[in-house]
Amino acid sequence: MPALGFGTWEMGGRMEKDDSQDERFIRAIKTAVEVGFTHIDTAEMYGNGHTETIVAQAIKDVQRNAFFITSKVRKENLAYADVHKACDGSLERLGTDYLDLYLVHHPNPDIPVKETFKALDELVANGKIQRYGVSNFNVEQMEEARQYAKHPVVANQIEYNLQTRNSGVFNRDMEKEIIPYCLKNNILVMAWRPLVKGELSEENEILQKLSEKYNCTPNQLALAWLLNKPQQATIVKATSESHIRENFAAADIALEVDDMELLDKFTGQ
Repeated sequence: MPALGFGTWEMGGRMEKDDSQDERFIRAIKTAVEVGFTHIDTAEMYGNGHTETIVAQAIKDVQRNAFFITSKVRKENLAYADVHKACDGSLERLGTDYLDLYLVHHPNPDIPVKETFKALDELVANGKIQRYGVSNFNVEQMEEARQYAKHPVVANQIEYNLQTRNSGVFNRDMEKEIIPYCLKNNILVMAWRPLVKGELSEENEILQKLSEKYNCTPNQLALAWLLNKPQQATIVKATSESHIRENFAAADIALEVDDMELLDKFTGQ
């Protein structure tokens, strides 16, 4: 799986469809493809399915095997029959016969995990998905998922970035349990919101110093920090050509060990 993916959250609406800027978003995805992105991340929840149709329109003229497509089943659809129906809906909207990766978008304690993964295993068996994973799962939830999964749970997509914040407070607690758990069990960590919605401070002394050293922007540095970590990937969204190109170029930045350690200790202050 390509370590750097192109995100599509809020392209075509948040929880409901919004087609007012479809042309702009289709153009952005096409630009991402032209720049070199081959991994596209989306979900049935985005725009209530409309985002998947936007992705389909943007890549319709390119061979399917040129892409790695990730989509996600929403937590309301984790019952056995609903997983099958949700996957069929995503496939239809995306205009494809299969998904490279299918994620459980959020855990749902009201639906037995056993029936969710029974359906996912059947989707693998019938070729509708190549592999599956989860998103926003903690260690306990991961353990339960792996207990019922017949195939490897290959990824956990979580919020992770240089200055992850919880209710405005700096917090990288995911480094204490869930990330070590994933690394120990050969589960890919997929970081979402890697740029803190553009809130990385360009005035920070550490970011300024390292950005100058590597001749890059603070945002590129933040992406490079994730991409230089073992067994980790990240999903980044942008709509302007300049930002799309900037993000893609971050994959070429090789950070020295000492600088990785410096950023590992970064507190965002």
